[in-house]
Amino acid sequence: MAININMRRVDIRMKELFEGHVDMKDSPNDTTHHFETRALAGFALVMKSGLEVSQACIHITDGYHDMGIDAIYLDESQRKLFVVQSKWRSNGTGSIKQEEAISFAHAIQRVLELDLKGGNDRIMAKTSDIDVALTQMGYQIHAIFIHTGDPCQQEFVLNPINKLVEQTNDGISTILVFEEINLKDIYTFLANGQDSMSIDIEDVILLNWGKTDTPFRSYYGIISASTLGEWYKKYGNLLFAKNIRFYKGNTDVNEGMKRVLLEEPEKFYYYNNGVKVLCKSIKRKAKDSTTNATGLFALEGVSLVNGAQTTGTIASVFKENPEQLGKASVMIQIIDLSNVDTETSTCITRLSNTQNRIESKDFATLDPQQERLRIELTFVHYAYLYKGGDKITNLDKQVSFDEAIVALACANADLSYTVIAKRNVGALSEDITKPPYKVLVNPSTNSFVVLNAILYMREVELYLQNKKEETNSNRERLICIHANRFILHFALREGMKNDKFKSTVFEKQYICNTIGNIVDPLINKITQAIDSLFPESYPANIFKNLTKCKMIEEKL
Repeated sequence: MAININMRRVDIRMKELFEGHVDMKDSPNDTTHHFETRALAGFALVMKSGLEVSQACIHITDGYHDMGIDAIYLDESQRKLFVVQSKWRSNGTGSIKQEEAISFAHAIQRVLELDLKGGNDRIMAKTSDIDVALTQMGYQIHAIFIHTGDPCQQEFVLNPINKLVEQTNDGISTILVFEEINLKDIYTFLANGQDSMSIDIEDVILLNWGKTDTPFRSYYGIISASTLGEWYKKYGNLLFAKNIRFYKGNTDVNEGMKRVLLEEPEKFYYYNNGVKVLCKSIKRKAKDSTTNATGLFALEGVSLVNGAQTTGTIASVFKENPEQLGKASVMIQIIDLSNVDTETSTCITRLSNTQNRIESKDFATLDPQQERLRIELTFVHYAYLYKGGDKITNLDKQVSFDEAIVALACANADLSYTVIAKRNVGALSEDITKPPYKVLVNPSTNSFVVLNAILYMREVELYLQNKKEETNSNRERLICIHANRFILHFALREGMKNDKFKSTVFEKQYICNTIGNIVDPLINKITQAIDSLFPESYPANIFKNLTKCKMIEEKL
């Protein structure tokens, strides 16, 4: 058999990188490529999260009873849980086998259900990380199958994984992403990826461009959003080699940008702050550059230091709806570092990323109703924290705007506000001049309702947390996680039947005494309704879908 030179190079380089870092205590006389398999799993994290080799190796789970998962890593900056399966193919040929795809799909399913029973100690140590990814807003499960073979060309082989992705995402939000990394990808990254100045981009077109020469040379102008989409598609997170942050995925702010790109792409330029790029050098080409209307540039050593969220969001739309991006533009600043020292370059990166970001909820501080609620709640000895930077330090005597807006949404008779609170809580306060905010917060908003709804919400969350840890049913555990707002809606509906809800602060013990009688039957009925109506759907998306929530409501 002919020797695969590329595979030999990868083999040598992986040993150079990972020897001494991969834990091999359980396999001291390795004869079945356990080292290579583990190194490959760690390398997937290096590629996708930018971890150092030593850090990546900490998250390797391969070994006896690994559930078919070779690495798990919670990337809080990107809001992603990476779940990795790795296969070392010594000859560099072959691809994903059907039984391997079936096994990995089953493993991912168990992660989604937080069903880790029987897993080894390394797997069990990841329980809290998996719980964060499943329960916190905006997190994605990024499943990676990395192998030293050929790309999978047979669609039926990946059917088990693709079907799980389709069922999990359910058209509401992207919770599960699958990616295959093959020998070519690994080789390319090893050849170029670790050189942070390796991205060279020819023929970058700027419209209405300008130039500054002091204190260092830079160009600015307008770039097509499609161009940024192409960059991210080709280079991924390597674009952000010098950035403090990678792309974080489905955050409230990023979802807001995505809506603009899909619904009002022509206005994106006016709503967005743009991106900043550092380059080892910039060359302006003569072609199509006779005026400042259009400029053609060649960039060497590209690193995007501000605008990772903009670029990542554009890339997500580029994959789904590329024609929309042709209508959108972005302001760009490109700085030439050819005559700039390292300290100055670092300073540019740091200061570009430490400006305080204004979130949509911060505009609520401009609403006089917030101050009214604060004043009224002081008379019942509660501090209402609604300004940015305020932190709760005493749960017994403080409540916050973040709690209030969710509690009010779930207390509203219209179930659609509960669904928004689950799907995209930022949308509740996105515009303080119109619904949903104006429906929830207005002159008739009762401060006792606000406070009691928050107190109910806290106790419901605590009850569900305890229930989740005690139950032996994976389905019931997922209901406790993902139906929390839906359950709160019904708990508040019962609580508000008490006439004193609008005039008296309820005692904690009174709320606790009523919660169990409301929540336990609800969990059972919701579980039965889902099994009947949506047996194939992943619960995380069911409760972000108003139509499905109304169907469950009718069933109840």
